[in-house]
Amino acid sequence: MTTEPPPYRAAILATAVVLLGYLLTLAPSVTFWDAGEFIAAAKTLGIPHPPGTPLFVLIAHTWGLLLPVGEYAWRLNLLSALCGAAAAGCWFLVAHATANRMYAEVSEAPRRAIAIGTGAAAALLTAFSFTNWQNAVETEVYSVAMLTIALAAWLMIRWRAQRDATTGSRLLLVMLYLGASAIGNHLLASLVGPALVAGLIAESRLRPLATREAVAAEWVRIAIIATVWALLIAFGLGSAALTLIAGALVLAAAVMAVRTRQVSFAATALLIVVVGITPYLFLLVRARQGPWLNEADPATWDALLGVIRRAQYPIRTPLDDPTVLHGADNPGRTLTLLGYQLANYVQYFDWQWAKSIGITTAPSVGRLFITLGAFWLGLRGAMAQRRGDRSGFWLLLTLWLVTGLGLVIYMNFKPGATVGWDRWASASDHEVRERDYFFVASFVAWGVWAAIGLGDLVRTLMPRVRGVARGAMLTLFALSAVPLVLNARAATRRTGPEATFARDFARALLQSVPPGGVLFTWGDNDTFPLWYAQAVEGVRRDVTIVCLALAETPWYLRTLRDAKSEPVDRSRLAPVWRGTPAPTITWPLHDLTDATIHAFAPQRTDQDLTLALPNGLAVLLPRGTAIFGKDLLLLSILRQNAGRRPISWSVTAAQRLYNLGPQLVQQGLALNLLIAGPDTAGLVGGSARGPGGAPLDLVTTQRLMAESWSFGALFTSDLSGLDGNILGMAGTIALPYAQVGVALAARGDTAGAITALERAVRLAPQPAIQAALAELRRGRGALPSGP
Repeated sequence: MTTEPPPYRAAILATAVVLLGYLLTLAPSVTFWDAGEFIAAAKTLGIPHPPGTPLFVLIAHTWGLLLPVGEYAWRLNLLSALCGAAAAGCWFLVAHATANRMYAEVSEAPRRAIAIGTGAAAALLTAFSFTNWQNAVETEVYSVAMLTIALAAWLMIRWRAQRDATTGSRLLLVMLYLGASAIGNHLLASLVGPALVAGLIAESRLRPLATREAVAAEWVRIAIIATVWALLIAFGLGSAALTLIAGALVLAAAVMAVRTRQVSFAATALLIVVVGITPYLFLLVRARQGPWLNEADPATWDALLGVIRRAQYPIRTPLDDPTVLHGADNPGRTLTLLGYQLANYVQYFDWQWAKSIGITTAPSVGRLFITLGAFWLGLRGAMAQRRGDRSGFWLLLTLWLVTGLGLVIYMNFKPGATVGWDRWASASDHEVRERDYFFVASFVAWGVWAAIGLGDLVRTLMPRVRGVARGAMLTLFALSAVPLVLNARAATRRTGPEATFARDFARALLQSVPPGGVLFTWGDNDTFPLWYAQAVEGVRRDVTIVCLALAETPWYLRTLRDAKSEPVDRSRLAPVWRGTPAPTITWPLHDLTDATIHAFAPQRTDQDLTLALPNGLAVLLPRGTAIFGKDLLLLSILRQNAGRRPISWSVTAAQRLYNLGPQLVQQGLALNLLIAGPDTAGLVGGSARGPGGAPLDLVTTQRLMAESWSFGALFTSDLSGLDGNILGMAGTIALPYAQVGVALAARGDTAGAITALERAVRLAPQPAIQAALAELRRGRGALPSGP
């Protein structure tokens, strides 16, 4: 077996190449979903959604301070890219070491060439697999998690060469520290633990140390690593039962440590775990300081435990039917459902190697061919590694199983956004977004296997040819660049319609709200970018954002009540609002007491109810109306603020307008409540009405569009490859353009109507609007029946 030192220079070069690829596709701004929340949390040292990811927040905040160059979101996106590239460098070293061990009998020059080629292939195939690439070019926890996994895997490989020395024990402790610290970033990284233990066990069994005492001591060290890692996972899941079981196993390992004189190792391991999980104390301390972003408010030990347990999320066990709430009425998980979940995993696997092929349609024959090729290479690599590097094989096999099929079983997701509609016809029966990112570690493990498979193919072919052709065999490693070439268009976040869309949407929505207003939003994608815009860019911090999805949690109701409203900065207002009076807010957003908040439970009204508002307005709740936490909050805010400060609904939150539609006016992307009654002279009704029947304020909306809105490449790029949720957000932007087009056509402004409708059709090609646009272009001026 060769013992030559690792080729760190080659690994650094591979890391640099990967980083360059990431930089060319890096998001220039915030993206949709969790990125806006994470960036806002990093900027303000705040607390994002459970489990709080304290280590990520601390790392990102420090990185943002140390690199005071460029837009803040770009800096944090760069952090993800650096972590992703460093992970690729680690996989280079893992694959290189495997190739060296597998081909120890090959002469030096060919062996070195094959090992370097295998390592380079591993770097490219893992880094540019679709999901991993997407994670690496936005602010998310997954790149840090993947670096933790890759580094831990490399440490296990290094341990094999130094296990009989003191350095070997130290490497085990470093692995354990990585696992402990991973809890504060994302639990995905902790799942490398079973893979490490499998690799350690395999190496110890196949290559036992020289003496019986050394063998016994090594097995105890492995037992300590295994049991303490199990304790870490139990802690990360917040499970008391699993923690007790893992604690008993740790105690048993400690007894073994006493017998084999490994007490200092066991004590150090436990100390490392305590140190590794200390970032969670940040949540406790910071929550008590009332940060700008304070999700779940873990200011007490009970609340902190609730964050770790993810108590605010609905229960879903691996035995449940995920489309039905957990409980006695849940029919249970079926084999049919499991089949769809496995099909989802296969679908995500298919995306990894050539996503840009067939990006706008069902998978093409070309993409299927490449996917089958990647599958065959991975299978070949796994079999070759099993023959020549058994402990490395068990490392990757366990990683692939635990983070792939294991997560399919444990996470028990609903059918994905594009499967199962024949059986589950309601959108609520499907995941709100594709969940491929949960399985990213399994795709990366397969990428390493595919690289080893390429190396094995080259090794097999080289002896069959002579002369120049032998060297030409090395060009087969160029196949590892296929994902780089064929994923680039799908994975990039730097160009195209999505590059600045989330930021632009946030600015447009916030600027649609009058000074000092309250804005109701619905969920992640119409809230997190707004948090980013306010916390990082300082856009319209006078607007109080109320996310109705979070209103089902008591902590959110308390946080909104106790928060201080910020004064209006007129320099930050859209020009259309600069002459508008702004309220001086000295009262809380709502007056619900802690007792009321904690006593509330969803219920139905047993009679018709009327909630009186100023100026004769009222909210009517017919008998049998379901009242949830969001209704309690919204109605309390209306009662406390109507007539005192502007109240707005995002057009994405029109599900909770009650009967107030006639008292609302749509201005841009917001439906604004007019207590004094609308000035009908400036409003447009008919087919230009918005959600709830609200008339359109044509003048204000046109001014917002012309003076305050900018959507980058949204109107000039092909949108067909966008994720369905992002297309939905584009449709939200299309709504006011369609309404303006309809209103202008009704007023005889054909040129203006065509311009507005062209933009609407580009974002949301609805047949009625397309027909109206065609009629206007032919000069006949027909109007659609609705926007």
